[in-house]
This record gives sequence, C-alpha cells and structure tokens, in this order.
Amino acid sequence: MPDSLCGVKVSARLLSPLLPPGKTVKQENKDPLLDHGSIHCNVMVDGKTVFIASQTWQDRGDAMSMAIVQPELEPETLNGSAYFQYSEKGAVKRVDCRAPKKPDEDLYAIPRIPGPQKPDVADVKAFTKNYAKGVAQSDQCRR
Repeated sequence: MPDSLCGVKVSARLLSPLLPPGKTVKQENKDPLLDHGSIHCNVMVDGKTVFIASQTWQDRGDAMSMAIVQPELEPETLNGSAYFQYSEKGAVKRVDCRAPKKPDEDLYAIPRIPGPQKPDVADVKAFTKNYAKGVAQSDQCRR
C-alpha cells in the first residue's frame, strides 16, 4: 500500500479501505493542462484505474460547485459544508494554503473512486482530510 500519491504524503492506513483487493498497485501522474496546476494521480490495481487523487485550482467558490462536476459525485449523495463535500465515491475539500501558487483561486483536493469498490463514507472523509493536509504541504501551496 503506497504512503504517497504521486509525491503527496498520505496515510497508507487511510488509503487502504478505499482500494479493492489485488496483486499489484501502480500510480500514474498526469497533468492534463501542461503545468497549469491541475494534477491527477491515477491508482491502478491489477491494471485497472480504481482511484484518482486530484489537485485542482478553481476560481473562488465553494466545494459543492467543484463536486457536482466530478463524474463519480452525484449531488443527491453529497454531505458536508461549503469547504468540504463527500460521499462514498469521492470528495472535494478546499485546501488551506499559506502561500498558494495562485492567490486569486482556491485549491481543491479531490479523491474520486471510479472503480467498483464502495467504501464507507467515514473512510472517504478521513482519507480526504489526510490527503488535503498532504497537498497543503506540497509545491502547490508554495510560491
């Protein structure tokens, strides 16, 4: 079980309940907008993408506006607040950056679960808090 997702330190204990069983775990780091700050870390178990951890900048707003555009997150399944929305298939949490690379935007940590697994909502919530702390200590939050 990895203790980091594409360079962001996470708790392997908190990640484990979100992944299905399998023999091999691999990661693939993608920056689809070529260094515009959106980073996607795909986690593959036995060759299938089952988990995606993203870091995305967005104009100032709230977590719900980010959550409803995520493929795995249905608005009727979401719980939370203006800064943190979550369900059993993923979450969106605003990251608290002390010196954000993009001071006029908000950074969000977005774990998504496109695989067949259906973890407990409490596990998704706990992992997301841990992942957001890791993202807050990454280069995304340093000028």
